[in-house]
Amino acid sequence: MEHFAGGPLTVSATGEARATWFDLFDWGGGAYALRAHANGRYVSVGDDGVLVNDQPGPNGWEVRQTFRLDDRPRGTLALRHISTGRHVGLAADGTLRLTDDPDAAAVFTLEQVESGAQAAADLAATADVAIVVLGDHPLVNGRETEDRADLALPPAQEALLRAVHAANPRTVLVISSGYPFAVTWAEENVPAILWSAHGGQEYGNALADVLLGDEDPGGRLTQTWYRSACELPDLLDYDIIATDATYLYYRGMPLYPFGHGRSYTRFAYSDLRLSSTAVQPGDVLQARVTVTNVGQRPGTEVVQLYTHQRRSRVKQPLRQLRGFERVWLAPGESRTVTMAVDVDDLAFWDVTRGRFVVEEAPHKVLVGSSSRDIRLCARFEVAGERVPARDPYTRPLEAVGNDEYDAVVLCDAARTAGDAVRAAEAGGWISFREVDFKDGAADCLLTVASSEGGVLTLRLDDPLYGEVIGAVSVAPSRDRYDLVTVICPLAGAEGVRDLHVVFENEGVTVSELRFTRRATGSPR
Repeated sequence: MEHFAGGPLTVSATGEARATWFDLFDWGGGAYALRAHANGRYVSVGDDGVLVNDQPGPNGWEVRQTFRLDDRPRGTLALRHISTGRHVGLAADGTLRLTDDPDAAAVFTLEQVESGAQAAADLAATADVAIVVLGDHPLVNGRETEDRADLALPPAQEALLRAVHAANPRTVLVISSGYPFAVTWAEENVPAILWSAHGGQEYGNALADVLLGDEDPGGRLTQTWYRSACELPDLLDYDIIATDATYLYYRGMPLYPFGHGRSYTRFAYSDLRLSSTAVQPGDVLQARVTVTNVGQRPGTEVVQLYTHQRRSRVKQPLRQLRGFERVWLAPGESRTVTMAVDVDDLAFWDVTRGRFVVEEAPHKVLVGSSSRDIRLCARFEVAGERVPARDPYTRPLEAVGNDEYDAVVLCDAARTAGDAVRAAEAGGWISFREVDFKDGAADCLLTVASSEGGVLTLRLDDPLYGEVIGAVSVAPSRDRYDLVTVICPLAGAEGVRDLHVVFENEGVTVSELRFTRRATGSPR
């Protein structure tokens, strides 16, 4: 490390102590970066595997400036290069370079020379206001290839914030990130929090303008910020309806809701009017609302319009954004904001008939400053369709078109096309609401496959305790694409009932169900 531009890192018995110092950056998720104290450059790994301190920071699509700290006996550690998965070893000439043998990794002792958190706290104690900037690095852990195990700030960042706040309660937290953090402690203790996505070269100037009050913070959140990862579904579960996820279906109280954002002034809403209280498909509903700046300084408000369908055959969003408009108002100034709702946009996919439908139902318009800060609402009626009961005799019941499920996964029905449902565990089920068996169904023909074999049970009205109307065995097949048809005789399948297909064994796949109608006059 003799040159300011950087060079290969070597280990020797002589040299100035400061030349061995490195700033350790904890980016969370076990990702660390090292910056040489001697020249202020970050440690990277060259194409030859040699460690060199020559980079201004983490960079490139294949980031080569981050490491993991692997524990070793007696409090020591080894460095593992994240990009390559190889460990840092010590060559015979004293050069630090990557090795494929974990047992040959160089062993280091981490000795703290100076605490960055303490240094920041000492500085904050002498200031009128302290500003702490935390978040993620867009190339380290803010990229598409990185998944987080929780929503918390990295421990070192949380410790820094608390140390500075303890030294100076007049602390402002700035979060610069590509995703939400569960900053629950900060929300309860820090007097001001400002969030921004990663900016460009003018980011610093823009941030200063907002912090100093020269500009109003006009942004609004495009995500729901949860209080804990416990409120989220499994990482690979993308069914936001079944898991009550996102602002559309979430029933809890988030840390910060979708659409949240504040101004240095205050706004009042009044006089919400709809162009009509009765509409039909093809119409456009106009909503008008008056917004007034009731504060002492100019500011920006983002007026948001949501709708909610109050009755439906399917589970509807609690609220759904239909439009928004940004307005700048001087103190005391009012403006009428007009937003349109295309009634056809209220349609949802009808799994019973395989098409979109605008349902006959009452709706609400909700207008406010965020998805949870609703100021005014109004009602209107939609003269749409009524979704009829399923007719199992004219259209097969596709397994993926179920209305509700438990312990099953979607899968491909064939190697080239088609969808099916497979039991992820024994006792899983799929449900079809309002199946009109009319005067009775004789048989159910199920398209199935199972490498281990199993049993399917058909129940009415409840998947656990409902009346059993039939059961059928599924023989082992060559593979899960070897779909065959099995016939399940039925007894008691009459009228309009909810149908539940219960997978008694894990691994059974169902593609579709076809029903044959009982002949007139045949025994029940």
